[in-house]
Amino acid sequence: MDEFLWSCIVHALAIVPWVSYCFMITFFATSIFYGRCFLHQLSSPSQVMDGLPGVSIVKPLMGIDPFLEMNLESHFNLAYPKFELLCCIQDERDPAVDLVQRLQTRHPNVDCRVLIGGCNGILNPMVNNMVPGYDSAKYDIIWISTSRIKASTDILKDMVAKLENPRVALVHQMPFTTDQKGLTHAIEKVYFGCSASRYHLAFHSLGISCFTGMSYLVKKPELDNLRGLSWFGRFLAEDFFIAKLLHDRGFRHQVAAVPAQQNVASITIADYKDRMVRWLRLRLNMMPITAGFLEPLGESVPLGIYASWSAYYLFGVNPYLWFAGHWLVWITLDYIQLKGVQNGPLPFSLLIFMLAWVIREMLFVLIYFEAVLNVRRITWGKRTYFLSDCGKSMRVASDKSILPI
Repeated sequence: MDEFLWSCIVHALAIVPWVSYCFMITFFATSIFYGRCFLHQLSSPSQVMDGLPGVSIVKPLMGIDPFLEMNLESHFNLAYPKFELLCCIQDERDPAVDLVQRLQTRHPNVDCRVLIGGCNGILNPMVNNMVPGYDSAKYDIIWISTSRIKASTDILKDMVAKLENPRVALVHQMPFTTDQKGLTHAIEKVYFGCSASRYHLAFHSLGISCFTGMSYLVKKPELDNLRGLSWFGRFLAEDFFIAKLLHDRGFRHQVAAVPAQQNVASITIADYKDRMVRWLRLRLNMMPITAGFLEPLGESVPLGIYASWSAYYLFGVNPYLWFAGHWLVWITLDYIQLKGVQNGPLPFSLLIFMLAWVIREMLFVLIYFEAVLNVRRITWGKRTYFLSDCGKSMRVASDKSILPI
């Protein structure tokens, strides 16, 4: 390779981080603007309360978390005229059965049913758990609400209002967290309120499908036209394929005004890391170019290192000073983003935010390399899966659980 060709290649590589900066400026500006102007601005259904459509709430449960009773009772306390609560539990020995029965006794006027056992032949454990509830639902609007989610009447009414549009088949809550004490909870809140919300809100504003299935309303007839929820049990990332196929059929997605309130009592940094590795491996299988090459260029550490080298190579700028300035601007924009998503005072100090932010940004490097190594292998609870064909097929490699997770 001659010197001129090599110089052209290096110059081309040096331009890449500046292109990435242009995209990141767009994402930051769009998400911050959307968060300030549209998040927490509740929509009201056009009908009066008695005329609102019925909602079937499908609640997959497994095991007991100290906050599970609080999360479940928030659904029992919904001041909504027509809803049913379908608690889907895989095994009759699960302690969640007794908890639901106690809540049924406490709230006898709530239409609540417990459905035990899944559906044979479905590999995705959560879909397997939910299918009996979905198939027995008596309303045309389904709310998939996982065990971590804390509900409220305003959230439900806002999502129902957004689903009134005939072009909208799915309304989802952007993932976020409740206010809990502890550094790991702060790290999780920083992740969901900064990096995750940046892409959710920016992509939604730009008309790009971006969806997380921990809390969403979907029109059952439209999902049934795609062969129903059980058909998506062949995918580990069933939410990705539900959103994709609905989007391919011309339906729009809407983001709820209030982010999803994940309410979990205890979490460790290892729990957080393992969850992020699992999600990244799923994205690497489904979108290898996007997750493998473009996603790192949207993270502060790899982009900062890359841009620091580029600034030195092209302009002779001190790379250490460039990286310091890069991080200062990034953390400032992330703080503004988080404040908009939180819509109120943060449950931790500015110092704790900075510490949590630095740990989260550095953890991405570890998460990325762990995800890339053995990328086909997904560990979820005590089950391990192998994915193939861009995440469209999977097989169980091992199952050490009594209760599928």
